[in-house]
Amino acid sequence: MAEAANRRLTRAITFVALIGAGYYWMVGGEYTRAGLIRLEREIESRRAELTERKDELEWTQAWADSLVSNPWAIERVARERYGFVRPREILVRFVELGDVTDPPAPPPRANVPP
Repeated sequence: MAEAANRRLTRAITFVALIGAGYYWMVGGEYTRAGLIRLEREIESRRAELTERKDELEWTQAWADSLVSNPWAIERVARERYGFVRPREILVRFVELGDVTDPPAPPPRANVPP
């Protein structure tokens, strides 16, 4: 009878120890399972961001290379950003009605005799 009681006690202690270790692994301690899951998600989001930034860098490098070597790209930038036109071309800009403002008044002239 004593042996059976010892076995039951040993099994109960082992069961409680396993439950405690499982609880400690899931919830307690410095590095928990929930913490690991959170870190894995953060790693995935950082990898996605890194991939996005690499794509953006490749696009920017390709655009910079084309500005150095491609006259068409240089002309495009000059026309779009700076409003350059060729001789005998007319520049037409479309403005939305909400953006129309009166031009500023010219500065007053000084009354200086010529």
